[in-house]
Amino acid sequence: MLRQSDIRSAFVNSITQNPKGYLCLRTGDFVRELQSKGIHFSGNEANQWIKRNQTYFVDKTTNDSENRLWILRNMGRVL
Repeated sequence: MLRQSDIRSAFVNSITQNPKGYLCLRTGDFVRELQSKGIHFSGNEANQWIKRNQTYFVDKTTNDSENRLWILRNMGRVL
């Protein structure tokens, strides 16, 4: 059974700070963190979870890649 706390923990662990100071993450990093906790999401499933549950993150990917770049909006927070 999927535990939301494990998924959220994997999400938080995959967040990094880019050189400009923005908090961001790549879908691939999130999927790897999930796998380390025994949760298997595809890239598409991970993107859908982020889109549905982390409304302060915006997709800044410039192509149609499954490994999207998500950046925390100004004044946003991790939910």
